[in-house]
Formats: sequence, structure tokens, C-alpha cells
Amino acid sequence: MRKWRSAACLLFVLTASGTASAQDHGPVGVTMAFPAAIGVIFHATDKVAVRPEFTFNHNSTELTTLDATSWSVGTGVSALFYLHTQDRVQTYISPRFSYTHGESSAVGPTSVPGSSSNGTGFSGSFGAQYSPSAKFSVFGEIGVGYTSSKNKSELTSSDLTSKSWGTRAGVGVIFYP
Repeated sequence: MRKWRSAACLLFVLTASGTASAQDHGPVGVTMAFPAAIGVIFHATDKVAVRPEFTFNHNSTELTTLDATSWSVGTGVSALFYLHTQDRVQTYISPRFSYTHGESSAVGPTSVPGSSSNGTGFSGSFGAQYSPSAKFSVFGEIGVGYTSSKNKSELTSSDLTSKSWGTRAGVGVIFYP
């Protein structure tokens, strides 16, 4: 009976130490987030990470006499500065920069001019990342952002500039290979 207790204690210690070290993730992970974005995360140190992302969208509408298409691509980069770690939860603050470009056009019985747009954004967020295992994490963040965009229409040959600010939020998952 004593041998079994010793073996069980040894197994527990080995399992516990393996679990503790398994919580450490690798330096690079793949991210998927909402609002829709695909990216990677690079952990430069235990306290700093960089998270670039990519977005795209394509829309096609067919009406009786008109076919309209639009597309946009965007990129963003966030710097994560980890503040506190407890158990498997890390809190962070994150400044972010984003850029988008889009175009739209329509084809019908008559020529319909298209338009293009460019936008830049800056934001700051507070977030938390939970890592239930070494290969998987989830995160959520809230913050405030500012966006400036310029839309150029071929129809009016003029530029429309808009500026906005407001809240932002996002959630996502990270897979570490």
C-alpha cells in the first residue's frame, strides 16, 4: 500500500509540474477575431506582444439592369503591453493603428461611375487574455477609437471626408502551433 501512495504522489508531482510548464505558450500564434480579422501574434517578451491583422470583404449585387460590386482590404496592428498575470489570465492595454482601402463600381446599360475610399484609425483598448492550455487562448477587449476616411466619387469628382470616434470592442482566439 505504501508503494502505491509513493507512486501516486510521484505521479501527481510530475503531472502538476508538467501542467505548469504546459501553460507557457510559444512566441508566435495565429489569431482569429471578431470583428472579422485574421492575423498573428508575436510575443517579443513576457510583457510585450505585437498583433498584426488582415481583413477583406467583397460584395456583389445583381439587379435587373445593374450589376454592382465593391471590395475592401484592411490591415491593423496592435501592441499589447501586459499589466498583470494571475492564474491563466493576463490583462493588457493596447494601442492600435488600422488602414483600409475600398472600391466600388457598377455596370449597367449606361456608364455608372465608381468610387474609392481610404481610411485610417487609431484606438486604445483594455483587454484580458485567458489561456486554458499552452496551445489555445481567448481574448476580449474594449476601448475608444478615432477614424478618418476619405471617399472619392467619380460621379461628382469630389472628395467626401468623414471623421468619427466612439467605442470599440473585440473578441478572438489564438492558436499556438
